[in-house]
Amino acid sequence: MMNGFERRKEKKKEDIRRAALELFQSYGFKKVSIDEIARKAGVSQVTIYNHFGSKDELVRNCIRTFLHNIMEKFKGIMGSDKPFNEKLELIVLDKTDIAGQFQGELMQTVYQLDPEFMESFWKNEVAQITMDFCEEGRKQGFISPEISNEALQLYFEIIRRGVVSSSYMQLDAVKNTKIIQDLIKLFTYGLNG
Repeated sequence: MMNGFERRKEKKKEDIRRAALELFQSYGFKKVSIDEIARKAGVSQVTIYNHFGSKDELVRNCIRTFLHNIMEKFKGIMGSDKPFNEKLELIVLDKTDIAGQFQGELMQTVYQLDPEFMESFWKNEVAQITMDFCEEGRKQGFISPEISNEALQLYFEIIRRGVVSSSYMQLDAVKNTKIIQDLIKLFTYGLNG
């Protein structure tokens, strides 16, 4: 159980994280300074450095928090009693919204600053939930039972690695939001739409 000092310390850390995330989502990671985060959070720059050590560590912490929150949101959608196609639509629409946040810097930044976390997050969080979701799609007739789990896993891996490694996608993802939306539709519905 936390004492009063520890609770205040955690609240201040959460206030910093929340302010940083809000700024990062609007302006990207590169353009936001520690000074701007400190002003928004109502703390000094020294306080931010005391809690996080560096801007890169604050960015890592914010990205981890953001990804875990998104994953919880997706789990909630997947666990709902809606039909598979409605759940898929909700997830796809949410992903296109995410694509426009952080000035298109999210994937590039997470793979630059924290590649081990991202690989672990993919393997331990995303991959299994994705396969469980695909199994539900099979049971409801939205995914062909002829497609093996191995092929689905490889397909998801190819898409994930392709988006991360594409210099085109990293150059100006904000202008490419329509392209990202189209790619997600291609990924989800195929060439037929």
